[in-house]
Amino acid sequence: MNDERARVLARGGNVAVTQLHGRAFPGIHVQGDTFAVLRDQVVDAARRLRRDPADGEALDDLDYVGGEMSQLLEFYESVLAEHGIRRPYPGGAPAE
Repeated sequence: MNDERARVLARGGNVAVTQLHGRAFPGIHVQGDTFAVLRDQVVDAARRLRRDPADGEALDDLDYVGGEMSQLLEFYESVLAEHGIRRPYPGGAPAE
């Protein structure tokens, strides 16, 4: 087991922005149960869309997951801005 520590820059709900020692950019820490639910929704929606490409409920589920991920990214970006850290990627969230 590794006893490495991370600096917690901010916490919000089931997510935290953390910085591992030696890493240039912080990461997003998502609780495992939250991540599992999001993954299950994507996998299930993909399965349903393969079976029926017009499945509106599957598309709604994907929109929901996309929205949740956008909220995580917005939180991450706001924490980076508060700490004067540039984003490790270009641009921002895509327009809807």
